[in-house]
Amino acid sequence: MWEAFAVMNFSQKFFFVLCRISAGVVLSLGFFGCDFLKGEQPVLLSPAAGEQMYYSTPSLRWKPVPGAVDYLVQIAGDAGFSGKVLSDRSPLARYVAPQALEPGVYYWRVAAVEEARVGSFSEASRFEVLPFQKVFAVPADASLEVMQKIVADAAAQTPARVVFAPGAVYRIHPEREAFPLKQVSDLELDGNGATLIFTNPVAGFLSLDQCRRITVRNFVVDFDPVPFSVGTVRSVDLQNNSFTLEADPGMSEFDAPYMLEHWLFGVTLDSSTPGRMKTGSFLLVSADSKLVRTENLVTIPLKRSEMLQTFAPGDKYVQFARKGGNELFRGEHSHELAFLNNTTYAAPAGHYVLLYCDDAKVLGCRELIRPGRWFGGNADGVHVRSSEIGPWIEGCTIEGIGDDAVAIYSKGIGILEKPSETSLRLDKGFFTLHPGSEFLVFDPKSGKPVAEALKVKSLVEVPKSDRFPAHWLVEFFPGFSQAVSTDSKDVWKSCQVFDRTAQHQQFMVRRNVIRQVRRYGAIIRAINGVVEENEFTQTSDSAITLQNEPYFWKNGLQSAGILIQNNTIRDCNFTQKSKDRGSIHVYLRRLNSPNPKESTGNDAPSAWRGHQDITIRNNMIRQWQQRGISIQSAKDVRVTGNRIEEALPNTLGTKAQYGIYLENVADAKVENNTVAASPLVTEAMKMVDCENVGVKDNNFSANQDAE
Repeated sequence: MWEAFAVMNFSQKFFFVLCRISAGVVLSLGFFGCDFLKGEQPVLLSPAAGEQMYYSTPSLRWKPVPGAVDYLVQIAGDAGFSGKVLSDRSPLARYVAPQALEPGVYYWRVAAVEEARVGSFSEASRFEVLPFQKVFAVPADASLEVMQKIVADAAAQTPARVVFAPGAVYRIHPEREAFPLKQVSDLELDGNGATLIFTNPVAGFLSLDQCRRITVRNFVVDFDPVPFSVGTVRSVDLQNNSFTLEADPGMSEFDAPYMLEHWLFGVTLDSSTPGRMKTGSFLLVSADSKLVRTENLVTIPLKRSEMLQTFAPGDKYVQFARKGGNELFRGEHSHELAFLNNTTYAAPAGHYVLLYCDDAKVLGCRELIRPGRWFGGNADGVHVRSSEIGPWIEGCTIEGIGDDAVAIYSKGIGILEKPSETSLRLDKGFFTLHPGSEFLVFDPKSGKPVAEALKVKSLVEVPKSDRFPAHWLVEFFPGFSQAVSTDSKDVWKSCQVFDRTAQHQQFMVRRNVIRQVRRYGAIIRAINGVVEENEFTQTSDSAITLQNEPYFWKNGLQSAGILIQNNTIRDCNFTQKSKDRGSIHVYLRRLNSPNPKESTGNDAPSAWRGHQDITIRNNMIRQWQQRGISIQSAKDVRVTGNRIEEALPNTLGTKAQYGIYLENVADAKVENNTVAASPLVTEAMKMVDCENVGVKDNNFSANQDAE
């Protein structure tokens, strides 16, 4: 939430008070009687002056002001800004209101903030959100077929709005997604508080392909049966490498036909906190679907014996029926998609999956554990691949899900051949380049770029031949002479192209509550974005991480221009996969697998200081183990004003625990941080193979003699 704003001009003086309530923490920022910043006023870019739109969540964008560290943004219903004014701040030259703008005329303006000084406002610009003239109502007793026809009719007559019956409950059984839309613009689907219960546990809600300005709001989504089952472990058989459990009340049996058909992997859960993984457990349990039933119990064998060592009677266990499941909300090659105030209690796969979608928003949505279930969903909360304008994710609650809460990344593009110093044949999979795109060539084995700052000159689509599958021939400049490896049948083991243009510029992850999720709170591979004012609690791995995945998935690559500030992090990073990691973790990886057939690979730190211009400031990290903040393979780094408190015993056997850990870092400042004293802390700060690191004004009072 945000509220209580006042702005007044007194000749050449400025008075501003901002009070914001975010995730239960009251923050305030005040400027009293400050001279105006003497620099230039922001130049507003979009929406264009006088623009009219049906889309209620536009991105406000302006030219960055040199020296600005923040911006004050105001939106009002009158040109004099004398009535109701929405005032907020953004460290980006972009802003999205946290709630939809109702139909009406709006004026907006921006002022730059430099340290404790606020510049003069830009000229105000006017835009208008139009009411939909065509409104289609979905009756309370509508079947899926009736709903689909109404949505299809509205999509054919846009601009249009579809409104479901308030508070209605619909039980539907789509085969794949309930509402597939292609090449549709200016459509709003308003659930109006209605609940959709999916009786097909692998079905999705909505797919959007090549769509623009689509809004989906105010829906409640649930499944019956849910696409997973939770039970309580009754016994553990180490000799036969199996465990026996009983399904919890209201959950499906583990041997239900749909569970066996879509069986994937499971997770050991804490017995006292819904959604939380068990401390010291494995990131995934390779459970065999060849289970044995004895009355109300089932015995499940494991494929890897070491996993059973972390089981105990009384543990909770969730088994995902995720194989072949559809995303709840999927967008592909679309622009300006908005998901507002939706509540979801289960998902067959990802919740909001946005592939090649620019300027998407997920605002005020809730991914929750329904009471009594102990878990919430099978996969990622918000999953975004290869956008040029990044997502804006704000005010959401994400809990008890089976993968990353927020994942922002791009994919490596496979190289088939290098015909010349200025051309490459590139695989069509994950291809995003266009004339003008900037890219680099990355060698996953060395963890370094072969060539950087290459720009696409032209593209030619080439059909399949005896030598190559259908592919793109890319001409680029300035060219490079180094050889690239293309000899592996596994693309992820050879050199790859990473598009540096589709890198989620100006993404925002702010004011969200992320708790009890498997894996990462937010994993970011992007450029020029912000992670701020979020609450992260009991994520099984790092709360916030900047890192690539050089094996199989080819997810990456390095991040630059990232601000991580004012987040609160508690009790994260506690499963077997999170050894030697920080609650905030920056890491660049290379392949390091002794087994050439290993699909998940082992990795090692890259010598390339590819992460650049990273600021980590004013974060609160509590109840941490191993490392509070860990940064590797980076340069131009600032770690300032962070508080790292309440160290926990190291449960993962890695022994050493560091408040701040730097390895292979250059040109860094570590200032005004606090690491609270504790015999559990080996060193407040540890540096390995670093260059030009300035350390000053820190309160490093940790016990230096602890083992």
